[in-house]
Amino acid sequence: MLGKLLKYEIPALGRKLVPLYIAWAAAAVFLGLMIGPLQGKSEFMIVISALLYTGVATAIFVMAIVLIIQRYKNSLLGDEAYFNMVLPVSTSQHIANKLISALIWIFLTGVAALVTALIIGLFGGAFFEFIHINWNLVLQQITGNAILLFIEILIAIFVSSGKTVMQIYAAITIGHQAKSHTTLASIGAYIGILIFESLIGRLFLVFYPAFEKMTTQISDYAQFQMIMIPAILISVAFIAVYFLVCKVLLEKRLNLA
Repeated sequence: MLGKLLKYEIPALGRKLVPLYIAWAAAAVFLGLMIGPLQGKSEFMIVISALLYTGVATAIFVMAIVLIIQRYKNSLLGDEAYFNMVLPVSTSQHIANKLISALIWIFLTGVAALVTALIIGLFGGAFFEFIHINWNLVLQQITGNAILLFIEILIAIFVSSGKTVMQIYAAITIGHQAKSHTTLASIGAYIGILIFESLIGRLFLVFYPAFEKMTTQISDYAQFQMIMIPAILISVAFIAVYFLVCKVLLEKRLNLA
């Protein structure tokens, strides 16, 4: 059933984000052409194209956040919840559906950012310098630890994004326990969640004081792992806590708008 939910949820976000990705790519082409070697280097047009690219990029990131919030709020706490909550789907599956869909589109937005950067390089002339790099020499410098480090960083980014999404979901769900002014209550709940994490972080340093020292004295891959792995595990623990908060409140104290 989770798969069926995702087949509906993922396109629902895509219908609004994909056109923005196309506009982003077009803005990247325009910026690349303006800074390219074949142009007269008009500073005015370069500034205009850069502002256009930045504006579209900002709109996409803001829209992605707004859509992630709206889809959760409307589907599980708004008018759509009257229908969704009677489906033969568990509350956990509903939450997981929203989380997975949000992470997919966060990932795709990151990919889109990388693609637009490559487009700028392609049309700006830097791409041809890029392909003439001595890649054999570069590849010789890449060690097994470097690959593992790259993978760990990707995992950390993925988990951190999941934690942020679940922070938002938990704050919205807690805020909807208020009888009125749910938006303000949700903002207050989010601030409370950030304070909660800060207190947990301070408590963690009390029991593991060496962690703070290690973060400022990283000299090799082994030390980096001693920081990265606990950080990932802590983020996963927070995701589980926020997931449980949403699940309990949706099952026991659902307050539909």
